[in-house]
Amino acid sequence: MARPETVEILGVRFHNLTRREAAAAIAMLAKDDGKHYVVKPYSEFMTRAFGDARLREILNGADLCLPDGVGILWAAHYLSLGGGPARAMPQLPVSLLAMVLRPSALRRPIREPMAGVDLTWEMLAELERTGASAFLLGGSKEEVRAAAKRIGERLPSLNIVGSRDGHFSAKGAQNDAVVAEVNAAQPDVLLVAMGFPRQEHWIAENLHRLDVRVAVAEGGSFSFIGGSVSRAPGWIRRAGLEWLYRLGRQPWRLKRQMALPRFVWLVARERLSR
Repeated sequence: MARPETVEILGVRFHNLTRREAAAAIAMLAKDDGKHYVVKPYSEFMTRAFGDARLREILNGADLCLPDGVGILWAAHYLSLGGGPARAMPQLPVSLLAMVLRPSALRRPIREPMAGVDLTWEMLAELERTGASAFLLGGSKEEVRAAAKRIGERLPSLNIVGSRDGHFSAKGAQNDAVVAEVNAAQPDVLLVAMGFPRQEHWIAENLHRLDVRVAVAEGGSFSFIGGSVSRAPGWIRRAGLEWLYRLGRQPWRLKRQMALPRFVWLVARERLSR
């Protein structure tokens, strides 16, 4: 597969695709004889990747690194604006306001956010269409069971060859048993939902042992698919404010979202240094 154009943000290269193009690209990887992996970083964790050379190496080594969320689109847009430091400072609050009030204005140079689970559903539909098989790995036992059930109801022709929760030691005998279980099922695609950055490190460390064609880092997708976590109404998602809806429903996320001001500062610093 020819690599699409990339947009670099804080040392991480994002591939510039629409959701439909990304889903089709993953389905193509699922038919290839090599070993591939796909990641979907979002703004809350970009500060961690910025300070972790190994994690950046993993993200940049992915066959597809896809932008999850409007924050990545904002960063790409702000970094692409013309002018030196004198223009960069007033452009910062204007661009941040656009992210809240008119997120569609940010769709350059990156054309579309993957919005995590939206891409997952589009990818699963494409895998069903092309006859690929999948294994679900991650979440709690209840979450992965509910996700597999919901996928089966919505995409009855998709071959889900197995599922397993993500509560296991990533080293030693437990990890060996998980790898053996996945290999016994022989899926084309392995969906790994163990949270950032555990899932990315696990894929990078185990892909050579896995009999799969492509592994996809899924974050919290199984929670949404299975229904244990509800999504924001459509108008909130279209406005790019799903993060705020989730914060209202899950106040514990505030600690994690405290990384966002640092993300904005790092992006602004990068723009000012140019």
